[in-house]
Amino acid sequence: MTLSGLQLSALLKMGLAMVHADGKVTDEETKALSMELLKFGVAPNELPHLLSNATSMSAEHSLIIVAGLDAEQKKYATGYLAMLMACDGIDDSEIKLWRMISTLCGFPTMTIEEAINFWENN
Repeated sequence: MTLSGLQLSALLKMGLAMVHADGKVTDEETKALSMELLKFGVAPNELPHLLSNATSMSAEHSLIIVAGLDAEQKKYATGYLAMLMACDGIDDSEIKLWRMISTLCGFPTMTIEEAINFWENN
């Protein structure tokens, strides 16, 4: 699976929202955000540029971009956000954000476990 730089920035924007949803950002979440980008072949020196794009992107713009992903990419995004939610323990505020993003972007209906399993295997 491939994602464009713009798609990665939009997904990173959502990932950042997820890690901040419970009011605390842990080392596990920070590492998970970075490692995910490296899996897509983003060079370490490109991380600041993607982070800058993500932080400057409006939430609405990121939702529009991610809503335009194909079905497999949406499954992956669902799992990615579920993994971020679960990596330091699941908080109600994270579940609410996950559900809202899933609804607004037309993500498939999946349990957290199903989403993480898809993410791990793709």
